[in-house]
Amino acid sequence: MLRLPPEDRTLSPYTGCTRAHWEAAADQLLDAALRYATPGHALLDLPGPPSRSGVRSDGLEGYARTFLLAALRTAGASGKDPRGYLERYTAGLARGTRTPGRDDTESWPEIGHHGIQGQPMVESASVALALRLTTPWTWDTLPGADQDRVEHWLRGALTHTPAPNNWYLFPLTVAGFLESVGRGDTDTRRAIERGLGLLEGWYQGQGWYSDGDGRAFDHYNG
Repeated sequence: MLRLPPEDRTLSPYTGCTRAHWEAAADQLLDAALRYATPGHALLDLPGPPSRSGVRSDGLEGYARTFLLAALRTAGASGKDPRGYLERYTAGLARGTRTPGRDDTESWPEIGHHGIQGQPMVESASVALALRLTTPWTWDTLPGADQDRVEHWLRGALTHTPAPNNWYLFPLTVAGFLESVGRGDTDTRRAIERGLGLLEGWYQGQGWYSDGDGRAFDHYNG
């Protein structure tokens, strides 16, 4: 049960919810999720049956999706992080990319082509976006060798084939982050131009986009 501040119908007459309510909800969700982090904070092994992508990919997904929430929470507070979320996620980032693909407690799976081995490409976009939102407090605090390893892992999204739909926006997001921290090159520019070009081609008019070629509309349209 979420514990929220009293409603504020003066500032928010329709819902009574203010930023303080969303911060409280985010903090409680993160606190609950981080109980399942591995000792090095690289994976979040949430309870429940594994997906077809496997336990390690699921652990990366737990890390990446909650890192995005922590990034939004902290960036919206201009870097204030009294609960120390970003410190834990930054530590996990360095640990997970130290030896990708290794079968140990902390290592992230490597990014592959779409299919069972491709799920890490999805998570790479959340990691990249979270880093872009929190660069001064995460990426900039990493030693150069750790930055190199993170970049190497992320670049797997640029060198493997996405599914023929919104997945092309995942390498675009990764490329945008790498360019924002001065690590762009022909591969990042190609991924950005390709993704934007496909997005323009999928526009169907009146605010509608298909999710890939043809009438491939689904929940990602928004």
